[in-house]
Amino acid sequence: MSIKLTRPLGNSAVVHITLERTLHAVAILRGLIIETVIVKGYGERLVLDSGEFDIWSKSRYAVFQKVSDHATAATLHYYSPLRPELAVSSFMKWLNSYSTLFTAPCRKCGKHLQDNLPPTWRDFRNLDPFHDGCRP
Repeated sequence: MSIKLTRPLGNSAVVHITLERTLHAVAILRGLIIETVIVKGYGERLVLDSGEFDIWSKSRYAVFQKVSDHATAATLHYYSPLRPELAVSSFMKWLNSYSTLFTAPCRKCGKHLQDNLPPTWRDFRNLDPFHDGCRP
């Protein structure tokens, strides 16, 4: 996992996360509180011609749209205004579990694909992969 931090607007930070050759993510932080996360495929454009991050358009792939939705759920799950550093580190560990997005089988059914999608849900406690239909 590689992380690049920029501060284009002063207090807010934009964190560009590259997860091996699997995905790119952009997280917008206000202080240490994660506000928005956008996930796109490794081959998709994340930076516009102007040099700004494209934080408004979704991925063209359904798998990364689902991962973006799950990342939003993870930011809400790990939200902790009293210990924001723990929330950020827990979210980064959770996001790092997607390095096996296309190789790890579902923990429940044992299959790699269901409805033509890999297991996109990661359990918040033990980071086990599940399909949307198999998750607990």
